[in-house]
Amino acid sequence: MLRWGVGLVVFDMAGTTVQDDGMVLECFVAAAEYVGLRVSREELNDRMGLSKIAVFDELSRRQVGLGRDEEAKALRDRGYEAFCQVLEGAYARAGVAPIQGAEATFAWLHAHGARVALNTGFYRRVTDIIVRGLRWEDKVDAVVCVDDVRQGRPAPYMIHEAMQRCGVHGVDEVVVVGDTPSDMHAGRNAGARAVVGVTSGSHTASTLRRQPSTHVLPSVRELPEMIERLGRLKR
Repeated sequence: MLRWGVGLVVFDMAGTTVQDDGMVLECFVAAAEYVGLRVSREELNDRMGLSKIAVFDELSRRQVGLGRDEEAKALRDRGYEAFCQVLEGAYARAGVAPIQGAEATFAWLHAHGARVALNTGFYRRVTDIIVRGLRWEDKVDAVVCVDDVRQGRPAPYMIHEAMQRCGVHGVDEVVVVGDTPSDMHAGRNAGARAVVGVTSGSHTASTLRRQPSTHVLPSVRELPEMIERLGRLKR
């Protein structure tokens, strides 16, 4: 554990540690348009970080209306299947790249005795495509995706699963880092010592400050300095 009392940092992936440049949002938009799901780009962006199938479930039920569960389920499944195909194709074409400074931050945390975990609203196949593409299997201590828990963000379960896999017992030893409101709410719901928003992804600093974040940074590059400052504060 870091001498400052941080034993684990749980990072989001796309937009936080993995370059996104709006690709995931564009995949959402394309899939929604393909199946005729009426939703704005802004509404989809607001739902970044959530379980992808849960997003399609919510929006399908809204569009179809009450009492038409089978129709809503069919629309959800078509939308989610289209999203998966578009997303996997996009990663196959574009490849994956880390956010600048992410790997150095992982190394700094390990050098100071903290564990590093990734968590994501992606399903396992895409999660593994990204981790293998970045060759991060040996650079992080745990990778948790939405398939590993009963409920994705804003529920805290992916963070708690990361704690279990990393052998960290106290939420006051945990720092959560992400680029979406759902990351901030999951960190707050987990009881994390610090919940850090980064503006390298889908949301602005002003949006993240309106969420239950404790800190907002330009990117994960600034995290080591922030943790050092955190350690100088009384717990």
